[in-house]
Amino acid sequence: MSIKPTHGYEIQKFIQVNKMDSWTKIQSGSIYYALSKLEKEGLIILAEEIGSGTKARKIYSITEKGKKELKELVKQELSHHINEIGSDKFIIYPLLNTLDKNSISDEIIEHIEKLNNQKIYLEKWQKVKVNQKTLEIEKIAFQMMISNLEYQIKWHNALIENIDDCVEASNEITNLIAKFDFSNAKEIEVDRAENIENLKYEILNNPDTAPEKLEELIKALRK
Repeated sequence: MSIKPTHGYEIQKFIQVNKMDSWTKIQSGSIYYALSKLEKEGLIILAEEIGSGTKARKIYSITEKGKKELKELVKQELSHHINEIGSDKFIIYPLLNTLDKNSISDEIIEHIEKLNNQKIYLEKWQKVKVNQKTLEIEKIAFQMMISNLEYQIKWHNALIENIDDCVEASNEITNLIAKFDFSNAKEIEVDRAENIENLKYEILNNPDTAPEKLEELIKALRK
């Protein structure tokens, strides 16, 4: 709704088409409850109701309060750890264009510093705790925790180093979502997924053919 007014069914289809309920914590079945909650909190408003009865669709749009809340949530997420598969941070980059680059950089740099401090702390404890008598599982536990922090630092550094590309990708995704009605989309079959991913790559990495590839992507999603 930060991109365009929409309804619960389209959001549900967007999640299903992108298989987001299999690799994030987002569950399509909870959409209508979430919309009701957001409306009560004044973060979205009912802009229009189309149809009647069981086929009625409520079109919601984001409020100014909602936009401010979204910016704060994006900033908060930038400072969170990547703890597991399905971490919200893995889907953060489509929302990067809600913030200016300086805000993104400031949040990430501060978070990297915290991650580095945690890594240093764990490495010190590793030297103290790990010896010849230490159980193998304890040794591996330290290695896992330190390795996890190293990859998180690497991920966040990559975001900083490629901030322009990430924001551009965010804009492209915003453009796609704004143009396409996902309520008419079908779930992506495995054999179509590779073609769609290739089209996304072309859109993000080849500005000259991006408009043409965007149209191809929209057609592919409609099939």
